[in-house]
Amino acid sequence: MEFSNIVLGLVLLVLGRKLFWLFVSIVGFLFGMGFAGLVFPDQPQWVQVLFALGAGFLGALLAVLAQRVAFALAGFYGGFYFALILAQSFGSGANNIVICTFVGVIGAVVATLIMDWVIIVLSCLVGAGAVVGASGLGQGMRIIVFLLLVITGAFVQTKLLPQAKQYDGTKG
Repeated sequence: MEFSNIVLGLVLLVLGRKLFWLFVSIVGFLFGMGFAGLVFPDQPQWVQVLFALGAGFLGALLAVLAQRVAFALAGFYGGFYFALILAQSFGSGANNIVICTFVGVIGAVVATLIMDWVIIVLSCLVGAGAVVGASGLGQGMRIIVFLLLVITGAFVQTKLLPQAKQYDGTKG
């Protein structure tokens, strides 16, 4: 799973907002794996993967059919997964579901209010978290690499956003 988390994290860092439906499906999958690990810890891995695939499919479907709802779902998925990565990085136990859900709800609300920028930030945070979480680096190096990945991802994604046309007042 580590290699796939690194690949998925890098995709999120670069194309999180540009390919929104892919962002929602990837972050849904990552959320699903983390959530299933908390809720179904004694189940075989295929059950957790199936749950994660379902969450990813739901996200992709909503991204295509109901983009506003998908933004909220992506905000929830991203906030939940990011809180889970932080909790696991700092050695918290598995009783983080309430805190992760709370952060997920905050992510959902904010994502519906400030869509493009929140999706860029969440995709960078989740992408960097997935890469760093699977990297096996030490605590100090994790923080440095995490911050560098977030900054790089945000820079790349803002360069990929279509620029607003400037109105110069000279044309009709």
